[in-house]
Amino acid sequence: MSMFDWDSLASKIQDDSLQGNKSGYQEDTRFYKLAKDKNGNGGALVRFVPDKDGIPFIKMIRINADKGVNNRFCKDWSPQSIGLPDPFNEMFVKLWKEGKKEEAKKFGRTIRYIANIKVIKDPANPENEGKFFLLDMSQSLFDKVKKAVQPTEDELALGAEPKQVFNPVKGNSFLLKIKKGSNGIYTYEDSKFNEKVDGIYKTEKEAEKDIKENAYSLKEFLEPSFYKSYDELKDCLNWFMGVEKKSVDSTESTETNEVVDEMPDMPQPTKEEIPKTEPETTDDDDLDALLNDI
Repeated sequence: MSMFDWDSLASKIQDDSLQGNKSGYQEDTRFYKLAKDKNGNGGALVRFVPDKDGIPFIKMIRINADKGVNNRFCKDWSPQSIGLPDPFNEMFVKLWKEGKKEEAKKFGRTIRYIANIKVIKDPANPENEGKFFLLDMSQSLFDKVKKAVQPTEDELALGAEPKQVFNPVKGNSFLLKIKKGSNGIYTYEDSKFNEKVDGIYKTEKEAEKDIKENAYSLKEFLEPSFYKSYDELKDCLNWFMGVEKKSVDSTESTETNEVVDEMPDMPQPTKEEIPKTEPETTDDDDLDALLNDI
C-alpha cells in the first residue's frame, strides 16, 4: 500500500477527528503566516502533505481566554488536547453549568487542526516557496479539507469524487486565501482546492524522501511535555482572574506573614503578535451538547 494512500493515512489520525467535535499563545516560527496587503488580503498556493510519520493532521484545543481583569487574555495550547486536565476548561464547565454562559465564554477554547504544508507559490514572500511549514487551521478551514477528502453521500450521488489532498503525487493543490471582511474579521472562506490533479513530485520515492527529511513531526503535539503543566496553567488562570496570592502561609512560618500584592503582570503580546483567526461559530446549543459529553 502506498504511503500516501488515504486509507493508510487515515489509520494514523486521532479518533473522531473527521467526525466533528465531542470534546499565553506562543510564537512558533514553524507555522506558516500568510502575508496580507494593505487591504488585509493575501493568497498562496500550498500542498497538504503528511508528516514524516505518515500522520496527515492532528486536532488540538487552544485556550482562548479573553477580557479578564484589566483586559488580560491567555492564549496557549490546552493539555485537554490529549485528555489531560486543564484549569481553564474546568472553570468554563463550572460557569456554564451554573448558567453563567456569558461569563463562561471568557474562559473559552477553540478547536484547531495542524497539518504540514509545502508552499508552491507565495507571491508576497517567494523565499517561502519549496519550504515546509505547519498550518494552524480553524474548524471552518479544516471543513474544506474534510469535504474534499470525504464528500457527503448526496455529493457522491451527484458525481463528486474524493480528493487525495494529502497525496503529493496524485493530489490537489490548495489555494489559501485570506481577506478582511467589512466587520474587520479575517476569513479564509474563499480558500479552495484546485480541481485539477497535479503532482509536485515525479515519484512517490522522491516525495517520501523529501517529506521524511524536511516535514515536521506532529507527534510532538501529542506528548505531555509539549504542554504547560496544570500548575503553570493554574497560575495563568489566577493572573487572568486577578486572584491575589500569598508568598507564604502565615500559619506555617514565623519569618513573615506579609501578603504579596496582586501577581505581577505577565508580558502581553501586542495586537500584531496575536494570531488572526476565524471566529468560532459554535452557538450555545452546540456548547450545551458538548458539555453533555464531558
